[in-house]
Amino acid sequence: MIPEALKQAKSIEEVVQIIDSGGTESSSPEELAAAYAYLQTMKKESPDKEELQVEFRRLMEEGAMFDYALALEYAEARLIDALNKATASQGL
Repeated sequence: MIPEALKQAKSIEEVVQIIDSGGTESSSPEELAAAYAYLQTMKKESPDKEELQVEFRRLMEEGAMFDYALALEYAEARLIDALNKATASQGL
């Protein structure tokens, strides 16, 4: 599930502001960073862990403060789940 605050953000700067303000009532900064990285990665032709890392670097370059290892764990879990579902729906 994508946090509502992330859906409403219009720019990476807004996402960073939400992350740096401690997240939301229902999502930690790490969960928000993971959701953002996941969403951006899924727009790529070949979503993978390296793309997640690129998106995390973009967030950090913009000033986002979060536990990188934990956010990466969350995002990888989302990515693996999505890729498994896509594979299963193709009957592979």
